[in-house]
Amino acid sequence: MGVNQSFKLSAIVGIWESLNLHPTVMIYQSKKIHFLSMLHVSDNGQAKPAIYEIQKEDNRYFVVEAFKRLYISYDAVKDSISISYYGEYLRN
Repeated sequence: MGVNQSFKLSAIVGIWESLNLHPTVMIYQSKKIHFLSMLHVSDNGQAKPAIYEIQKEDNRYFVVEAFKRLYISYDAVKDSISISYYGEYLRN
């Protein structure tokens, strides 16, 4: 099956850990909207949560962070997601 751009968001709900030491990501549903949440840590150690609504265009899911689209893909075989810029994540 491999990497899939067209998948149900319910398949990726959960907590995901980065293979590249980027922030851990949580994907969850609230009412009919799915969100991606991550904890950014500043240089002085302050943790700042960020929550992004997952959007869809042309059968591709993405979030907008600092005016950039970060695309989300899912590999059902490896049960991993990939977030553009941040790389690959495995389910916790």
